[in-house]
Amino acid sequence: MYDIMKLDWHAMKCYHVRLLIIPIYLLLIGWVSPVCLIPLAVFLLFSFSINSFYVEEKGDLNRFYLTLPIKRSQVVLGRYLLSLTLFAAGELAGLALMPLANLFALSKWYPDLKWCMVLLSSGFLFYALLSLSMYPVLFKLGYQKGKIWGFYIPAALTTLIYIIVLEYDIYTEGFLTNLLSYASDHLLTAVSMIIGLGAGILAISCLLSIKTYSRRDF
Repeated sequence: MYDIMKLDWHAMKCYHVRLLIIPIYLLLIGWVSPVCLIPLAVFLLFSFSINSFYVEEKGDLNRFYLTLPIKRSQVVLGRYLLSLTLFAAGELAGLALMPLANLFALSKWYPDLKWCMVLLSSGFLFYALLSLSMYPVLFKLGYQKGKIWGFYIPAALTTLIYIIVLEYDIYTEGFLTNLLSYASDHLLTAVSMIIGLGAGILAISCLLSIKTYSRRDF
């Protein structure tokens, strides 16, 4: 599984330079509200992970993987492991840039540890939802056939919802701040429920991907 992750990462090496753009983009968006940096970073890194499906199909890596002494489920788990690694990198990037974005943001962020835990757990739930909406389709159809329903439509809907939430936060003068503050006041319950829900959704996504990929004909 770990070896599959390394193979996928190496296959995407021509796109690695794009990762340098993400911190710049995060800071450009950060002027609206620093609390949005973590979900945005998760979304951008997850979108980057989709490149593994593109290079897999472009280089016909599926056939190569199937010549190795591994199960198809290991190919799926390896890709999920890569996406989890990128998810963790996204959360760390968003968390690290929040204090800097707070210096010029319209909506101020108060660096509280409880707040950060709620943000990080919410980022995990967001990642799980992205995984469920995209990965099973891409594992079943591949990138070229599945990119509309497996990436473009979910990405467009996510962007639309993101903009609506930002606009509503500005309109209500701190909707996100109040929501996260409430969650931080009920930290154990809120974080446990969010992580539990995210883990359940991610497990469903993984099982669906294994099932669809096992039936895929190459």
